[in-house]
Amino acid sequence: MKVVEINSVAKEEGYIYYLNRYTGTAVLDILSSKVNLPVSFSIEINPLGMRNIEIDSLPADLNYPVMPVKKALKVFIDNMYKQGELPQV
Repeated sequence: MKVVEINSVAKEEGYIYYLNRYTGTAVLDILSSKVNLPVSFSIEINPLGMRNIEIDSLPADLNYPVMPVKKALKVFIDNMYKQGELPQV
């Protein structure tokens, strides 16, 4: 299982400056087939600058174990954040 990309990433409006919520469509490569999943996630930055990424929702009809999908998505989202690919507005 591999995360290929996350398309259509949009930032949700919020008033807490250290908590950002996003929605998008994750493209996963599962058993040699591409699967598109709607996903919503949040990134919280603590006072020391550490990022806490939480996957808020995944579809219930996913035919793959959830824990490896969440772990791979968190790593991919963290890399997107580090490279500045997430919307800021």
